[in-house]
Order: sequence, then C-alpha cells, then structure tokens
Amino acid sequence: MPVRPPRGVAAHPARLGDNARMNQATLSPTSRQARPCGTAPVAQHLRPSPGRAWPAPLLLLALLAAVAAPVQAQPVAAPLDPDEAFYQRAASCAAAMQVDQLALAARARAGETGLRPEILHITRLGFAYVGTAYQRGLRDPRGSQMLKAATAEQKSWPEPRHRALTAECMVEAQKVYDEAGSVARWFVDMKATKRVDRFLNAAAPSASAASAAASR
Repeated sequence: MPVRPPRGVAAHPARLGDNARMNQATLSPTSRQARPCGTAPVAQHLRPSPGRAWPAPLLLLALLAAVAAPVQAQPVAAPLDPDEAFYQRAASCAAAMQVDQLALAARARAGETGLRPEILHITRLGFAYVGTAYQRGLRDPRGSQMLKAATAEQKSWPEPRHRALTAECMVEAQKVYDEAGSVARWFVDMKATKRVDRFLNAAAPSASAASAAASR
C-alpha cells in the first residue's frame, strides 16, 4: 500500500540543483500573465515602487543622462580652412604694414631723405604676404574687400596694439618671403621696387614746379 506524504510536504523532494524560488515563480499564476510584446521584465525592476525613492546608482545615471543630453545636441563648429585663415591673416598684416608704408611715404614727400631702404623693405614684405595669398587662391574683388575691411577695423586701434601687430606681421612676412621660390621672390622684388619708385617720384617735385614755386 503506497504511503502518502503528510500535508505541506511535496510529493517529490527537491533535487540537487533545483531552484525552489524559480519553481514557485513558474507555478505562480501572476507569472503566466501575458506581457506586451517588447516589454523587458528587467525594466519592471528598475522602476521604483510607489512611495519608494530611486536607488542611488540609478538616480546618478538619470542625472548624468539629463545633463549630457543638451551638450550632445549642440552643433560642433567646423575647423577653419587653412587657406581661409591665411587670407585673413594676410589681410590684417597687409593693412597694418600699409599704415607704416604710407607714413614713410608721407615723410619722404615732406623732403626727408634716406627713407628708400626702409620703404622698400616694408613694401616687399607686404607684397610677399599678398602674393602668397594670391598663389593660394585669393582673388579680387574679395582680396580688396578683405584688405579694406581690415584697414577700417584697425583705424580705431591704439598705437601700442598697432605696433605689436606690425612687429608680428613683419616677422611672419619675412618667413613667407624666405620660403617662397626664386621666381616668386623676383616678382615680389619687382613689384615692390616699382611701388617705391612711384612713391619717391611723387614726393620729389619736378624742376619746373620748383622754379615756379621759387618765382612766386
């Protein structure tokens, strides 16, 4: 005659390796309820129960996600094109050196002598910067517009700021001139010489004008 186990005792004792809690979850009626498609059971345990606070690690992750979301949405500025950066620097330096060039020319027109080497030097450096920008693709009318804009911007600068920029630009322009090819340097020298000759010829009065001025 078979012996029945007492009430409350399982008919089959638990075997080694069985998980009683998992068996209970399997036999539980609530575990057999249908879940919506795509619902992850783990996500249910991540939501706090009513009246309970978020666990500290989950609260920290939520705060980090809220802070990082606006930062990721900000657009990243594209780096400036190297040629475009050179164009802007060439325009700024040409405008700064042109101020000193015109000041020297005005002194020459006033009758001061011995200024030709200094005028030729600064004119050569200005043409070196402008010529290299032309070789890299800068063309008019944009080149003239950039030079005009830089000149207008620097008009309100104090003298120390102008001197500092001119000193930097002359060092940079000398490097540009030294690194240029022999043909480019010949072209720059020719253009600079013609420009200086025009300055000095305009500064020196003609003989007829001088005699006319003396007879008055």
